[in-house]
Amino acid sequence: MKKIKLYTTPTLEGSLIETYCGLVIANQVAGTGFLTDLTASFSDLFGGNSGAYRNQMDRLYADVIENISQQASALGANAVIGVRVDFDNISAKSMSMFMVSVQGTAVKLKNTESLDEKSSGIVTEDELECEYKKQVFAKTLQTNNYLSKEGWQYVLTHNMLDLSELLYQSYANALKDDMYGDDTRKNFPIYVANMNYDQAVSLMYGKDECFTKIIRDLHLFNAKRILELARNEHEMDTVCELLLSDKATYNKEDLKDMQELADFLQNMPDTGKIEEVKGGIFSSSGLKFICQCGEKNDKDQQYCSNCARDIKGLNYRQRTIVDRYLERVGILQSILDT
Repeated sequence: MKKIKLYTTPTLEGSLIETYCGLVIANQVAGTGFLTDLTASFSDLFGGNSGAYRNQMDRLYADVIENISQQASALGANAVIGVRVDFDNISAKSMSMFMVSVQGTAVKLKNTESLDEKSSGIVTEDELECEYKKQVFAKTLQTNNYLSKEGWQYVLTHNMLDLSELLYQSYANALKDDMYGDDTRKNFPIYVANMNYDQAVSLMYGKDECFTKIIRDLHLFNAKRILELARNEHEMDTVCELLLSDKATYNKEDLKDMQELADFLQNMPDTGKIEEVKGGIFSSSGLKFICQCGEKNDKDQQYCSNCARDIKGLNYRQRTIVDRYLERVGILQSILDT
């Protein structure tokens, strides 16, 4: 099949449209399920479904582009103008449905030389328009917090990474705003899914607000970043939610970072203590587990009878997650060693 050129603009400067061949439309839908409970299978623990969001989006986008290119070629066209791409994400419980739709007008161009790869110092109309839109969107986000549906469509289609910090803050605002921000709540996870792993990790970690659901759904586990959060006395609830995330593949460098995080978790300072306590009228003397909340428990009691935390300050769920993580690190080490 001959190469079909795709343009988002409805007209082309410097090229005559010889023939309008017709409308081309393509749709693609796929579902991705994620297992995040503590009883996940071995393959789930190590990325059996890892990277699903990003992979699905890449495949869906490639499929619809290939589809309209084939349609255009079959019509005798050598380009598609006015290309419009729509992304949609419908989530319910553990299942997410992705849909990508694309449409445009297939045309036969009389002269394509001026539309080939640009020479030095030449800026295309599309590039100029994209840069202009980027600046408009940046001002909009700084003043109004939110983009319109059309604005989000343009951002997703043109992969505007320069807006990532502003869009992150817009998403944070949208989560607190019941009246506005529906488009942001829907599209920001898709925006992050379109990034590569390093770009997404850089955006999603190390900020005041940590969107653990997106990190888990998009499989953006990063032991080094989680360790930074834990050392900064970040809430253990957040750290544990991140321990439940995973990534597409693991190598020896990942294992090194994971072992460092495991060592930190195993050697966290005690928030409670075991101490000799004198008995009273209603209590016996001897060693007691004195919790951080001040409650005196039997020395062999793992969790405080008052606040349900152990000597490290972890509740039952947190302890279960930490133990599960330590087990995963051991399994990964045995796999890589062999």
